[in-house]
Amino acid sequence: MKPIEKLKSSKNPIYFSSPRTEALEEALRVFLEVFEEYGNKYELTEKQISSFKSLIMDSYVERRATFFLEDKFSSFNDYLFKSFQFALNEPFEEIEKEKNTNLFYYNKKHKLISNKQY
Repeated sequence: MKPIEKLKSSKNPIYFSSPRTEALEEALRVFLEVFEEYGNKYELTEKQISSFKSLIMDSYVERRATFFLEDKFSSFNDYLFKSFQFALNEPFEEIEKEKNTNLFYYNKKHKLISNKQY
């Protein structure tokens, strides 16, 4: 089994991982190391260091949440974009309407069948 930090679960935002989040984690690690050196060099108090680290972590969590939500909504955004593009660019005649709505119906039917809960 993979270590917890490398699990790629798209359903859990805590364990969510993508190239963008991995780069963000690396940047956080490097930034905290450099800040520790800076704090030791200029003799900052523990209170100053902890308050600044708190600000850094708040920003990190916000950015990570943004990456998670962007990943979750990207397929939905693509679907909406393609739907509107098709609706605005294509003539919608009666024959095409029936063909396209049948496909939509079967997709919905498959989802309802496969997601039954007992």
